[in-house]
Amino acid sequence: MLNPYVPAARAAEVNALPMLRFAADGFGAKGRSEISMASRGARHMLATLAGVVAIALVSGNAFAQFPAERLPADDDLKRITDEISAAQATGGPRSPDLIDPLTELAVLLTAEADHALAIAALEEARHVVRATYGLHTLDQVPLMEQALENQQALGDFAMVRALEEQLFDLAERHPDDLRTVAIHRRIGERRIDLLRRFLASEYPAEIYPEVGLYSVYVDAEVMALVSEAQIHYADAAAVLLRNGLYSSDELRDIETEIVRAADVVRQRNRRDTRYIALGARRMDHLGLGAGYYLPSGGYVRTPNGLRERTNTLWDLADSESSEEAKQRRYRVDQIANQYELARESYRRLINYAEEVSKSAPADGSARRSQLEAYVQLADWDLVHSENDAALDEYAQVYEMLEASDLAEPLIAEIFAPRIPIVLPAFLANPLETSTSARYIDVAFEVTKYGQSRRIRILGTTNVSDAETDQLEGLLLSSRFRPRVTDGELATAPIRLRYYLTE
Repeated sequence: MLNPYVPAARAAEVNALPMLRFAADGFGAKGRSEISMASRGARHMLATLAGVVAIALVSGNAFAQFPAERLPADDDLKRITDEISAAQATGGPRSPDLIDPLTELAVLLTAEADHALAIAALEEARHVVRATYGLHTLDQVPLMEQALENQQALGDFAMVRALEEQLFDLAERHPDDLRTVAIHRRIGERRIDLLRRFLASEYPAEIYPEVGLYSVYVDAEVMALVSEAQIHYADAAAVLLRNGLYSSDELRDIETEIVRAADVVRQRNRRDTRYIALGARRMDHLGLGAGYYLPSGGYVRTPNGLRERTNTLWDLADSESSEEAKQRRYRVDQIANQYELARESYRRLINYAEEVSKSAPADGSARRSQLEAYVQLADWDLVHSENDAALDEYAQVYEMLEASDLAEPLIAEIFAPRIPIVLPAFLANPLETSTSARYIDVAFEVTKYGQSRRIRILGTTNVSDAETDQLEGLLLSSRFRPRVTDGELATAPIRLRYYLTE
């Protein structure tokens, strides 16, 4: 089954590939299928690999026809080929004892940049795994991931997509198996890495077609990559929830990755508030609907796949009454942008923390996680200028802190740190700089709405006027977590030394 979130054009491209196909007739005593090679290239690679192994088995030959610098270490190669020969002699071409040496051979070939031969070795190992443990066993996943990395190195991105489709299909067949969390996460991470390279103007070949650079809708591509990543992160979170792992750090990390992806959209909207019609075709292929930017910079869209997964995650959390679930489904059905989607992640983070606190009321770390989840929701609302909601949430956090046994140090850490917290807090704080001989002493105020005002440069050392202007621009454009003075959120003075790199 193809992932429905791959654009139709790319799906057709993947289907047209000369891939390895597995026939439906019996796989030995297990009733599985025999491998058939639909690809001449694959047959050629496997024949070459067989020749390589055979040549290596001949005493004294040791790959004499290959450049020495491209060959694995002779000792390792001889040991591996001896193991392959012994396994074939005792167990035949499908012996499970072939799996480890073939995998190790692939690692050596990858290290020597013989990616095509490495892929062939991995396919042979995967064939044995499937023959031994079943057609849809998750034991083949590490081999597929290694093959995917080698395909990336070769620049065969259509085959990368094809392997991702197979990995996705395996994960869908094992929805409760914790090993599938890594499958979903890695696909999401690859989308985010591709997005990073795309936004850095590296013109990745996975996106830009041969017809030229001007055939790509930049904003539509960004939204497609963000949404694809979030879909796979949500699928990973769902596996953890099916296993009841509400206290899992990985679950919190995955929910945060959904928010981080959403924040890419906020950052782009800050830089570009023009009215831009987007290419609806790519969004429709993703099953996400079309969208456009408003003059305010807010992105309006219909993220069907993401809404479905949002409801699934809430259902799996199983923490709502029937009435609460009904209200939540209505709320989720109205989601129209990434701000609201990420807000659901923060709501769930609060929910997970509260569920853990119920079973461990005396656990200080559980209480701290609950407080952090509440303050992160308030931060998200404030950075999106939902000021009234944010101030109410901060006030609630402060009340919770006052009731804590560690009220004073926690209040200072959250609402009065020496260096003000630039929002969103999951990004690196640009005001936290390493000590150097170049610095700017600056004073300013942070209002209860997290905005800076009355910026004054107190002094500089070895700093240009342009660098001073850059710091002022940073302070003016940033949103800060508000600070507590005398028990209330209020405008607070800040003085700090901002260091610049040598």
